Amino acid sequence: MNSKLMNSESINSGQISLQNFNQRKINLLPILIAQQLVLWPLYFYIPLWVSLLNSLVVLVVYFGCVKRRLIIPVWIKVIITLIAFAGVLFSFQKLAGRDAGVALIAIMYGLKILEIKSNRDVYVLMLLGFFILLAGFLFNQSPLIAIYQFIPVAAILNALTSINAISSSNKLVGTATSSNIKRLSKYLVLGLPLMIVLFVFFPRLSGPIWRMPGASTAASGISDTMSPGEISSLQLFDKVAFRVKFLDKTPQGHEMYWRTLVLDMFDGLTWSRHPSKNKRINTNNSISESGNLSLDSSGINKSFEYDISLEKTNQRWLTMLDRPVETPKTARLFDDYAVQVRYRLTDRTRYSGRSQTNLLLNKQLTEVDKEHHTVLPESGNLRSLSWAKQERQKYKSDREYILGLLSIINRQEYFYTLTPPIMQRDTVDSFWFDEKKGFCEHYSGAFVFLARAAGIPARVIIGYQGAEKNPLSDYWIVRYANAHAWTEVWLEGEGWVRVDPTAAIASHRIEESLQQDYFQRESLFSDFGFDAVDLDDLGLMKQFQYWMDQANTGWNDWILDYSNASQRRVFDGLGLEKLTSQQISLFMIAILAVFLSLISFKWIKRPSSSDLLELAFERLNAQLVKYDIVISETQGVYELIKELESPNQKVKNIRSESLAEVVKLLRYYLFLRYANQQISQRQQKDFIRQVKALKIRTN
Repeated sequence: MNSKLMNSESINSGQISLQNFNQRKINLLPILIAQQLVLWPLYFYIPLWVSLLNSLVVLVVYFGCVKRRLIIPVWIKVIITLIAFAGVLFSFQKLAGRDAGVALIAIMYGLKILEIKSNRDVYVLMLLGFFILLAGFLFNQSPLIAIYQFIPVAAILNALTSINAISSSNKLVGTATSSNIKRLSKYLVLGLPLMIVLFVFFPRLSGPIWRMPGASTAASGISDTMSPGEISSLQLFDKVAFRVKFLDKTPQGHEMYWRTLVLDMFDGLTWSRHPSKNKRINTNNSISESGNLSLDSSGINKSFEYDISLEKTNQRWLTMLDRPVETPKTARLFDDYAVQVRYRLTDRTRYSGRSQTNLLLNKQLTEVDKEHHTVLPESGNLRSLSWAKQERQKYKSDREYILGLLSIINRQEYFYTLTPPIMQRDTVDSFWFDEKKGFCEHYSGAFVFLARAAGIPARVIIGYQGAEKNPLSDYWIVRYANAHAWTEVWLEGEGWVRVDPTAAIASHRIEESLQQDYFQRESLFSDFGFDAVDLDDLGLMKQFQYWMDQANTGWNDWILDYSNASQRRVFDGLGLEKLTSQQISLFMIAILAVFLSLISFKWIKRPSSSDLLELAFERLNAQLVKYDIVISETQGVYELIKELESPNQKVKNIRSESLAEVVKLLRYYLFLRYANQQISQRQQKDFIRQVKALKIRTN
């Protein structure tokens, strides 16, 4: 009993033996909070039962260990672990890969709290948390998740501080909340310069460090085929497809057709690309050197250079401004002017290009190519086939026939809608003659069919149309809502000519929601021009969206896409362009060494607790000297107090209440300096505060 009382008194007085310190009760609450803050971002991407299991374990540990209501036997811990392991295997049918691996790690880390018995177990759990925080970047690399990481980091540091605090009360922080917060903030602030130096100067890897094999690569966007309803479904997504920055001049609205893929085969329902018909062409030759390429009759050189940041698509096709003439070195340009890379785009991709929007393609077409681009299925859509052949006889040329089709779309009751009715088996017949309602894939598919039925080579182009300029920056945003399909028909002497049948639809037959909710597509049905956007005309929510997109773009450019080339540009700006990689590494080490040396020197020179008391006492003594109160060499503080309390003392015109305050401070100093116990930080600060606040008043 006496031993317990002594231990309690020692703790309360701020003094504790090493044995008692190691045997004291662990404060589990900040540890549990830190653990769950580490796991919280992962709960959005792993099965729900994992989150529920971890939450149940936290409650069991808290009420079992903290409240002492339940003791968990070892055999129960083993069974829970085996069940969790089997659950991951059942959910994913494997244990490897990103999703299964992270789920297993989250469960094992959540169950690790069951093993907490000593400070060493806490150290292991919290230090593992620093590494598990990186798992969140496997699913999301946005700036918000990066900012969030500071919260669990602070929680981990707080938990580590709490187990080293003398007080063992179940509070979120140790003995002094404000002191703990200041200390944690200081640690994080001191870590920021180290983080920035390492990020800027550390040699760049060839790819992101958070990529794992087996990660899910599902992504929204344009696919490599086109069936009714596929592109219209993308109109429901306001997500960014890519961002583009024009380096010199900006094309007009009617020139912003973003070419992704050319579809030249039709099976009666789906348009697709022939796997071997299109050949790779050489892009090193200029336009003048190729007899099959030329500018239109205007002769104006409408050349545009741009940089594109394409979000992941899980496809191998790059999106370029229509009629590309320069592509990335790692890409292949085919003779239908689709651009392909050798790998699937499972990450954000940055590339540059140049396009000639008024370029005439393939003024000469071989008989084989003409036959290929006029092929139709042997059965189905007989009404459209027969009608097209008869309609073609009414016109003198292919061009007049194409214009006639556009006139029919404009004058008759054809509607542009996101919710067309279900078509019958012969989709072209059903759309063209019966329903007359559809989205761009219906119009482009039917238009190419009717052109081919009349013997005119034609093909479907899928990509995007239009763009939305961010008024806060100098780049344009193209969203999935801009997904579009149009056509190209081959005319004698003109080559492949772009024809967009949806642009022919009368404005009063366009679904109202398409004009109101997707204003960036209105150029299809108006003058194809863009007006400057005034921020004052935008609502607060839209301004916030632009600001967030600009922040995401900066994050992507300077953080996620910080490559070897980006690093070299930074070095050039710092005047380090002549340094080699080895010299840059030495320069980085030198910066870190100087920074750490300054911090260490400051800590070494930092006054100890007794030094702080002495400094405060020297300040008090200097103030007393002004009033002829001096401690002589043969006199101590205790003797000075006795002298001041003596009824015969003579002090220079000092009021009695001020003299009493001086005596009180001197006694406080004696207690702190010579007491047989360890003084607390709060007591030191209280003495320093009183010395600073002392005002000696005279008569």
